[in-house]
Amino acid sequence: MKENEQGFTLKDGSVYSYKKPKFYHMFTNVPKDIIDLGSFLGQKENTPWIGAAVVTTLALIPLDQQFSDIAQELGEPIGLADDVRYIRVFGLELIPQDINGAVYYLGYGLTPILVGGGFYLVGLINDDYRAQNTGSELVEVLISCGIVTQTLKRITGRESPGPAMENGHPGGHWTPFPGFKEFQTNRSSYDAMPSGHLTTYMAALTVLITNYPDNKYLKPVGYSLMVLLGFEMVSSRVHWVSDYPLAILLGYAIGKNAANRRIIKKPKMDKTGSIIEPKFKTDFSFNHTSEYTTAGITLTF
Repeated sequence: MKENEQGFTLKDGSVYSYKKPKFYHMFTNVPKDIIDLGSFLGQKENTPWIGAAVVTTLALIPLDQQFSDIAQELGEPIGLADDVRYIRVFGLELIPQDINGAVYYLGYGLTPILVGGGFYLVGLINDDYRAQNTGSELVEVLISCGIVTQTLKRITGRESPGPAMENGHPGGHWTPFPGFKEFQTNRSSYDAMPSGHLTTYMAALTVLITNYPDNKYLKPVGYSLMVLLGFEMVSSRVHWVSDYPLAILLGYAIGKNAANRRIIKKPKMDKTGSIIEPKFKTDFSFNHTSEYTTAGITLTF
């Protein structure tokens, strides 16, 4: 292990190594996030996931109004259909006034900042490079998600459920490329797709899961809260269900790329410090002739 690196051994014997991050990395890595997102979307192996997000979105759009009505009916008795309310502190909507606001806060931009700041501070106190990098990444992905989703919102121009119902537009009206001033003045009329809250939440959760894969609570708790957040935003007429597939894909890609960029993965080691070799290796090969294509597999023990 290099002197400027810290290694953390996982339960499977592999090692995640981290370098001490600079404070400014949470800002300077943002362009890399956006470039890496473009690379992710252009990679052939990711085509099935991109296709699934697109197909799911198109399939849900005709059903959006129906899902919205059902969600409001289910959410009203438990207080998830009301408008979110916060107590402002120094001009910021900081303290939720009800359960609806508390759930909506999960995807609020201030949440990754607070959590990220906590990780970064604990990392500094304990000289823990992994915690410092995690905290830095949480702020980084918040900025990256904001840039990406705001750009897409200004392209799609989809009306949110609240104003759509007031204006008699079931499923929401679409106004691609609304004017900048019009968008800023009437944001809820144009900023439904994709969901910035869900994109940010998915990116932050992916950062945590990627850096702490041995934590058995992150996935079940994190994904359960994501479902609750998604339901709350439909029930309170903030988003349509079809605003979510693209948001989840974008959040995952941004979070995964940001976290993996800083992890130096080492081979699995045993208790003596020796590298654990795989029991066997698998190699696939394909041979082409004028008439046939043959496939072969080689196992090396």
